[in-house]
Amino acid sequence: MTLTCDNCSANCCKYVALEIDKPKVKKDWDNIFWYLHHENVVVFIDQDNDWILEFRTPCKHLLENKKCGIYNNRPLLCRTHSQKDCEFHSSEKPYKYEFHSVEDLKEYLQKKMIQYQFGEFKK
Repeated sequence: MTLTCDNCSANCCKYVALEIDKPKVKKDWDNIFWYLHHENVVVFIDQDNDWILEFRTPCKHLLENKKCGIYNNRPLLCRTHSQKDCEFHSSEKPYKYEFHSVEDLKEYLQKKMIQYQFGEFKK
């Protein structure tokens, strides 16, 4: 079967994702809480247990027909994106855990019995 971008939802053009260090100390968890206080930001743990920070913001060159407006001059990252790893063509979720909010992360930390809280801040 040949994979194509025909009828694609163009999800790969609607976010920027960066790997972050796996949180180990309270300050790391606090940073993730900070990320999640922002709109259109998601943190997830992928199938390889990597921690990913995702900004849900579309590429400014994505056309209404979900095609690339700079296809012939698109960045290397776009050129090397593998369709076999594409969410559109995959039956497997790209993540094990996904956090859309501070509450999502707190629930995960409580289930894992991870102490993430600092003491109360006093002036």
